[in-house]
Amino acid sequence: TKVHSPGGVACLTYLPQEPLLVSTGTASNSILMHIFDNPDHSARLLKSRKGHSAPPSLTRYLHPAHNDTTEHTTKSSTDAAVCQLLTTGSLDRTLRVVSTARSVLDKEYSQGQGLQKRAKSLGLSSTAELLLPPVTDCVVTSTRQRDWSDLITIHRNHSFAYMWSTQRGAQSGPVLRQTHWNVSAMKVPPPPSTHATSVVLSGCGNYALVGTKEGMI
Repeated sequence: TKVHSPGGVACLTYLPQEPLLVSTGTASNSILMHIFDNPDHSARLLKSRKGHSAPPSLTRYLHPAHNDTTEHTTKSSTDAAVCQLLTTGSLDRTLRVVSTARSVLDKEYSQGQGLQKRAKSLGLSSTAELLLPPVTDCVVTSTRQRDWSDLITIHRNHSFAYMWSTQRGAQSGPVLRQTHWNVSAMKVPPPPSTHATSVVLSGCGNYALVGTKEGMI
């Protein structure tokens, strides 16, 4: 099983008196702990700590409303909601949540099911080429979090905006676009003048407004 790809394994270390193996990646920016407790004496992944494989350029609080001065007077500095950061904009094209309090809450947001299978069918060495371009801006609100998507992203040299659910940790809902724009990568894409440059969510959480390169909203 490939546990550190791409880049390979940088170091392996056994923990004394424990059936535990720790591995680090050369380029994957990850540290994994494996435990040998299967009936056939093979290992399984026990814990992991992963980050972007390239420097992120955009960081936001996942729950901005939990981080104002009023909330800080009543919440502990180690409250899980307060300590969650949304990091993205990296050349690895991923969107991640990082918790400074509880590593168990760290995760990479899903960009669709079956990416591994699709990459294999297309003869690709990894799923990286199937991911969305790097994120250039995003906005999140908890106002209607239980009703529909609460996170919107726009991407480098890209016209569409994408909806995400922070509860599911995955894309959720339709792609935001003009009705006459082609969605299929096999068709002619919208012109560069329509590339998204900014995005905002209304206070009620019902509307997303996207600004474009040509000055349209």
